Amino acid sequence: MKSKSWGTTEGILVCCGIVAAGGLLQWLAGPVRWELMSRPVNGIVLAAMLACILLMHLLCGRVRVFRWMSSLQAGIPAIATCALLTILMGVTRQVPSEHIPTEPIGITAMLSFWPFVLAYVWLMLLVGMVCMTRLSHPAWRNVPFLLNHLGIFLALVAGTLGNADMQRLYMTVEEGKAERLAVDAKHRRHEMPITVELHDFSMVEKPTMSFLSDVTVQTRSGISVRDTIRVNKPLSVGGWKIYQYSYNEEKGNLSEYSVFELVYDPWLPLVYCGIFMMLAGAVCLFIKNKW
Repeated sequence: MKSKSWGTTEGILVCCGIVAAGGLLQWLAGPVRWELMSRPVNGIVLAAMLACILLMHLLCGRVRVFRWMSSLQAGIPAIATCALLTILMGVTRQVPSEHIPTEPIGITAMLSFWPFVLAYVWLMLLVGMVCMTRLSHPAWRNVPFLLNHLGIFLALVAGTLGNADMQRLYMTVEEGKAERLAVDAKHRRHEMPITVELHDFSMVEKPTMSFLSDVTVQTRSGISVRDTIRVNKPLSVGGWKIYQYSYNEEKGNLSEYSVFELVYDPWLPLVYCGIFMMLAGAVCLFIKNKW
């Protein structure tokens, strides 16, 4: 008698098991320590994940579970689980990363919450299996599907593993001076590959309040850029995004310094590439349906 194939019920049970295992890890080991996943560890993890997906695909003809992983019955519960956890993150006050050691850990810091991370890793594996299944049967009609799913896979991988390499630092620069040192959330000093010189800080009250810093940013390679940094209008130089973060609030427009937030995310272009692939897949699907 032919054994029954796995279905949606098993998909729900697996997702529940992943969330439960994540909760146990959270209780025993604490939150995910992303600093341990920085380069080259995240690259090794990515290579291992791709090798695992390839191996499971090669064995899917023999192992029923691997074949089931590329089905809708496995994918829909995984998508629903990730969506629910993401909604939970959106409606819950998230604790800044510098406060994680002293605040209750869990849904207040979802990016370091083990159930959240494991649910997305599971979804990445399923999307990878689906892509391998379609790639093993190449056809032009599969192009929109592959663009969509490969884009999802790339965005998920880069957004998850790249989190470990993202740096968020703060630099205080006085007017008329140049600064190269910045500090992180734990007040550790870092020598930056860029120098920020502040020419002038000013405030514009009409029509809406705006804070402006006239700066020159120079890289070690000799690139020099002079521009004005405004709130919600960062300056991008040498892979760093420089945001207007603070100033001397007591002196207001007469502030003699600016505080900048410097963000470096080397995996962000891959996230954007994944998003563009999904958009391209949607356009191809639209054209295909028109034809």
